[in-house]
Order: sequence, then structure tokens, then C-alpha cells
Amino acid sequence: MTPPRKTPPKLTPMLAQYLEIKSEHAGALLLFRMGDFYETFFEDAEVLARVANVTLTTRDKNSEHPIPLAGVPYHALDTYLGRLLAAGLTVAICEQVEDPAQAKGLVRREVVEVISPGTATAPGLVSGASGHYCLAWLPVDGEAEDNGWALMDASTGDFRCGQEDVSLAGLCERHAVREVVVAETAGERDLNAWRAALPGVVINRVSAAWFHPAFAAGTLRDHFGMRSLDAFGLAEGEHDRAVAAAGALLRYVSSLSLARPVQVTTLSFAARRDRLLLDEETLRNLEVFRTFRGDRGEGTLIHHIDRTMTPAGRRLLERRLAEPLHDLQRLGEWHAAVAGALDDREWRREARTRLAGIGDLERWATRAAAGRLGPAQARQLGLSLMTVAALRDLIADADHQRHPAADWASGMPDLAPLGVRLLDTLADQPPAQVKGAGIVREGVHVELDETRSLASDTRGFLASLQARERERTGIPTLKIGFNKVFGYYFEVTNKHLDKVPEDFEQRQTLVNASRFHTPQLKTAESRILDAEQRMQELEQAIYAELLAAVASRLAEIRAAAAVVAAVDLVFAFAELAEERDYCRPVCDDSLILDIRGGRHPVVECLLDSDFIPNDCALDVDRRQLLLLTGPNMGGKSTYLRQVALITLMAQAGGFVPAAEARIGVADRIFTRVGASDNVARGQSTFYAEMSETARILHQSTGRSLVILDEIGRGTSTHDGLSLAWAITEFLHDEAGPRPRTIFATHFHELTDLEGRLSRLVNLRLGVKEWEGKIIFLHTVQPGRSDKSYGIHVAQLAGIPAPVLRRAADLLAALTLDGDDAARRATAAEPQRYSLAADREFPPHQQLSLFNDGERDALEALKGLDLESLSPVDAFMWLVRIRRQLDRPDGS
Repeated sequence: MTPPRKTPPKLTPMLAQYLEIKSEHAGALLLFRMGDFYETFFEDAEVLARVANVTLTTRDKNSEHPIPLAGVPYHALDTYLGRLLAAGLTVAICEQVEDPAQAKGLVRREVVEVISPGTATAPGLVSGASGHYCLAWLPVDGEAEDNGWALMDASTGDFRCGQEDVSLAGLCERHAVREVVVAETAGERDLNAWRAALPGVVINRVSAAWFHPAFAAGTLRDHFGMRSLDAFGLAEGEHDRAVAAAGALLRYVSSLSLARPVQVTTLSFAARRDRLLLDEETLRNLEVFRTFRGDRGEGTLIHHIDRTMTPAGRRLLERRLAEPLHDLQRLGEWHAAVAGALDDREWRREARTRLAGIGDLERWATRAAAGRLGPAQARQLGLSLMTVAALRDLIADADHQRHPAADWASGMPDLAPLGVRLLDTLADQPPAQVKGAGIVREGVHVELDETRSLASDTRGFLASLQARERERTGIPTLKIGFNKVFGYYFEVTNKHLDKVPEDFEQRQTLVNASRFHTPQLKTAESRILDAEQRMQELEQAIYAELLAAVASRLAEIRAAAAVVAAVDLVFAFAELAEERDYCRPVCDDSLILDIRGGRHPVVECLLDSDFIPNDCALDVDRRQLLLLTGPNMGGKSTYLRQVALITLMAQAGGFVPAAEARIGVADRIFTRVGASDNVARGQSTFYAEMSETARILHQSTGRSLVILDEIGRGTSTHDGLSLAWAITEFLHDEAGPRPRTIFATHFHELTDLEGRLSRLVNLRLGVKEWEGKIIFLHTVQPGRSDKSYGIHVAQLAGIPAPVLRRAADLLAALTLDGDDAARRATAAEPQRYSLAADREFPPHQQLSLFNDGERDALEALKGLDLESLSPVDAFMWLVRIRRQLDRPDGS
């Protein structure tokens, strides 16, 4: 027998409304406002329950088709939004747009905002002071073209675009990108590759038409009210891919906010000539923003050098480290500004005290322009604007007129009147939300004050009315209460119901009491509710005028924030220089890199002992390529990175960890450090190594700085050596780019090139051998190293003693002079291990750098009684020891 067919449930008007709105925002999770909750249904409810960790229940549980249901309290929206956005979801906020008490039938609802991971603006949804970017990406489709990109931080209005040979991963590593939008024509293979390479970034597809250059240019012109984009350096027909990306991104953000993004007041084009370019490998290898493990915070460059006091200053530091300066005039101005701030400690300390009182001007002003800034933060904005005015007066005073920061501050717009208006209008402790009472202080608006007085007097009347009615009725527990359904009422417990007078009209019966109205109470209720409603209307109107005043000066506030950021960063650089004893670098147009007493800015902070400084001298005439050899753990990688970081910090506009530094400005810094792979892209360790190296060989110029560490180690010895040799020759070749290069290697055969390549210089890490052990000196010295000391480093790492002894035997056999057959025969001798029986070296079998004769000579030296030894005896002992050293077997 066929079971009866189930019919789908009949939709209620509310669910029909929900589905209609959901159909208009199918790609977003719809939060549907119902009273004090945002509700979700069907698949959205299941997603909300799983991601936000809330209870999943059902609507119409007894129905044949129960509907999944989940919700969150409206007052905790930001908390749950943070979880949803972190999971990569786009969320549509649907609000009740009419008063339920006045609605006839179903309450009208509309989506008021759509928020994606990269376009959030609320304080709880953006990560502290750091940037929060959405990126539009238009990859190259021809060999002669560059990739187009655009960045927008919707929380500040920062809007930039560019067109250059850069990867998507490189842009995301440079900037705090949370979301990427690409044309819907992007292939699945590309999408999968991008998502694999950027696990923490959401990638969404949008209409390909938005990326059409002509359509995108029209979008930009309409938004800015301009006839052309020439003012942005984007003349028609030039940089079409940058224009396309910028127009598409602006269209995307507008579609989410459901309105013109008023915080976007300008667009800047990032020309390549203005910046030192860093790719993702370099930023990762130098641990600028993240450690090798992918962690932020301790161990990163920005963590250890950040002394900024304001959110805008922190964001500028991030930009400077991601895209350091290349213009010599700007660099000279910045270094002079830091020097002046360093010399005048009291002025610097006073300025930093002022800076500490300035909040996030850009984000507050942006939210004010969008009508979403709460009164409490509006007051903070007012206080900050007053502090900005005080800072401007301090920076541009008569004693510091010649300081570069004084010029910056003198051009700062005067926003003190706006700050005064905010502080004079808002209460001393206004509520966080606009709907709260007490936004506007007394004395600001006559009608508002009268309405408040009326409401206050009426409340006093209610208190006296309650007292009078208690006395009149003889009911000592009678009280006046209020709810949204019945309004104000007298409540009488069941014990005293027999005392209720005739003029009391019963409205509600409870278990233990009853509630009543009287004509007198209804009159008071009407006066109170009318007064409170009028009071709320007046306060909101006054506050809306305040936000409009802020919005009208949004561009000026952003300009002031830019000056605050620059001043903050200058004084932060000066504070760091004093704290760490950094020097002022000399940046010029030469191709010289001369660092005296350089130190690693992060490692020296993490060491328990003093950091050992080292020099570095590079030029294109005599020392273009430094070949660095030495043991593992000797400090090669630290030396390589510190040279690159000192260059980066100098071109970021700060002082550097060195005694002296002359930096011929670099156009790019390339690093190829360590072993890595990319399984998600199907790339082996060696392939990734060669891919990175190929990019360096193709893209470096004579003004680039190239840092190479261990090229060719991912394949066979002969293959690797051959490649490393050829790469070294190419970097040195007269016809090539000839970048300033430091190459660290364990292929000691490459040191023979010093006599053949005129601009190659050998350097080595100092090591001291003592009693069979090695001591790392961490000093860079001229010359070559003949040993890698790998077995000794393995011993320090805890490799079992039998393995170490076998390795030592094999090393001795493989490095013997003679034919390969003899070596293979020695190496092939069977070896049996017993780790339990021999966990450590016995004293007489200590792993040593020396042969038996050398060990005997050392023992003889240790046994000498130097105080009683005559000169003749000393000479005879030396002859004996020399003979022992000359015979490898020690006989």
C-alpha cells in the first residue's frame, strides 16, 4: 500500500515575507528581526547553529514538516556577526522598519545592510587598529600586461588601486586582506588554487561586467562626481586594469551597503616607482607581519618595533613596512623628522602624551557619515578632535618651526569647533546606542528641556498618586507598574481585593494579584508617553544633525588623521631609536650598501645575551656578490635577514639597528630562504625553491637587494651544486642585472669562484674549535669556510651517539683522497646500532674535529706544568707535538 503523500506546510504571512526577502539575498545568511531576536529559518538556521554555536530548534514541532529555526539576541548581534564573518559568511541584516504597535497587519521589514568579511565597519568586527581590506583582483590575461588590483578598507575609506607584476598572495601578505572579489568568469582551477594559497581569506565571484574598463570608469566617475579620472593619475586608456579593479570593488561595496559609500572620498593610484616592492616570500621570510609558523605578535618585526600611540599611526606603520619609500626627498624628510624628535626628548614625550588621547578618527568619522556611530563614541570623537587641535599647536609652535612635522601640522584643518560642538551637545556620559535616553545634555534645546521637565514632573505625580491612593484605599501594598501591553496600572494583591474602590477598572488578573486602571492614571500615562516619545524624537533629531555635521567634514577629518598618523609614526621611530640605540641611515642614489655594526632588530630583543653586531659592505664595482659559508647555527640566516631588514627599515623612514648605515635605495628586496613546499599547488620543495629563484633572476635589477640561502639543497649534490654555480655566475654576469647579492651556501666549492669572478667576495662565519667542540662566534669574517660542522650540530640537537659515530666514520671515508670505489667500500661496511647500550659518547670516544694524533697532542699540552717548564724543555715539547700533528695516526 502506498503511504499517503505529505503535503508541504502552508506558509504563514511572516514566513512568506522571510522567503521573499531571502530570495533577494540568496548568497547571504539572512538575520530576520523579530522583536528582541534575529531569527533564521531553513538552511540558514542550520548554518547559524553550527557556526555561531547556538541552539537549533524547529518551528511547528508537531507539523509533518517542522521548519529549522535558530536565533540570536539583537543586543548581542556584533558578537555573533564576528563568528559568522570569521567563518567566511556574508550576512544580510533585516530590520523592522515600522513600529509594531502602529503596524496594520504584518510588520514591514527590509534589509538595511549586507556585511561581508572584508567590508565590516563596526568596532567589534574589525581587528583592532590594523587595516581591514577587501581586494578586487583582475589577473593578467596577456604576457605584456600587469595584474590589476584595488584595495578598500570600508571602515576608514582608504581606497587604492594599482597595476603591476604582483601575485594575489603577495598583495594579501602585504595588506590585511580579509576578502577577495574576482570576476565570475574566473575558472574553478584558479579559484581552488587561490583558496588553497590563502586559507584565511574569503574569495567571492561577482559580475564580470563590473570589471569592464569602461563600465568601471563610469562607476568611479559617478561616485566622485568627476568628468575624468585624470586627477587620480588614471587618464583614459592608461592603467585600464587598475581602473577596472577599482570600479568593480566600489560597485561591490555599494551593492552590500545598499547605498553610496560616503566614506570613500578619494582614490589613490599606487605607482611602482614610488615604492620598494616586497613579494610574499620576502615578507614571510623576513617575518615582517607573521612568523614562519603563521603567528602574529612576538617574533615578528612589526611587533618588536611598534611604538605608535594611535590606530592611524599603527596602520601607517603597516603600510610602510609593506611598501617602504623609494623617493629620496621623502626619505630625507622623514629621517630629518625622526632626528629632530629624537633630539628633543621633552617635546617628544609631551607630543606622545597628546597622541595617546586620540582615538580612531577615521573609523569613528566613517561610521558617523553612515549614521551608525553611537553617542558614546561620538563624544570620544569630540574629545579626540580637541586633542588633535592641541597636538597641532604643540607640533607647530615657534620653537619647532623648522621641523618637518611642523609643516605637516600647520596644514592640518581646524576641527576644534566641531569637537566643541560635539562635547557641548552630548551628555557627559551618553548611552552607547542611539535608542537610549540621555544623549543630549541639558540647556542645549529649549523644547527638549521642557519635555524632560514635563516627563519628570509626571513621574513625580505618579509617586504622589500612589501614596494618596494607598491612604485613600487602605491598601498598604498598592503599587503603580507599567508594561507595553496595558500601560500604567495599579496592582493589588489578592489579600486586599475586597478594599478596591468602585472607580478602579480591572484590566488583568494574575495568580496572586489583579491590575486596575483609573481615569486619573490614564491621563498621567498619556502625558508621560507623549513626553517620552517627543523627548526621544527631539534627541534623535539633534543627534542626527550632529552626525551630519561630522559627515560634512569627513574629508577634513581623514586629512587630519593622516597628519596624526605621520606625526605618531615619526615620534614612535624616535622613541624606538632612543630605546634601542638605532642610528640615522644615509639613503642616497648610489648602489652602495654599507652597514657598520648591524644588528637583527628582532633577534636582539629575544636573546638573553648581547647581540654580536656585524658589518656588511656591498657595491656594484668590487663587492657586488658576497658568498657566505659557515656552520649551521653559526648565524648565516640571521646575518642575511638583518641586512634586508635594515634596508627595509631605512626605507620605511625610520632609524636602523646599526652603528652606521649608508643605504643606496633599493627598488626591490628578494629573499630565497630555507626549504619550503606547496603541497596544495602540487609543488615539491625543490620546485618551490627553483620557482622563487626564477622569479628573482627574471625580476631583479641593478638596484635590487637579493638574499639567497641554500640554493640547490633540495636535489642531488651534483645537481644542486651545478645550479648554485650557474646562478652565481648569472647574478654576477656583466650582461645581467647584477643586483647586490648575499648568497649563503654549504657548497664550499663555490668559494673557488672568488678568484674567477671579479666582484665576488668570500665571507665566513667565525667558529672556534676547542676540546673537540665548536664555539659559534657569530662574527662575519673575510675568507672561506672549509667545514659545515653538520655532525656537531646534529650532536647538539640530540642525535644518538652511535648514529653520530657512524656518520663521522662515513664522512671520513667519503672525504678521503682516492678512487670512488674505495669510498663506497668503506661506506658499505655493515653497521649495527644499539641505542640502549650507548646513549652517550664515552669520554675516550667523544666526537671530535681532530684525528688521533691531534687528540694526543692536545692531551700532552693539557698535561704540561708550565710553571716549572724551562725554555729548552718547552721547545722540545713543541717539536714533539708538531711531529704528532704531522702524522694523522698519531704514531
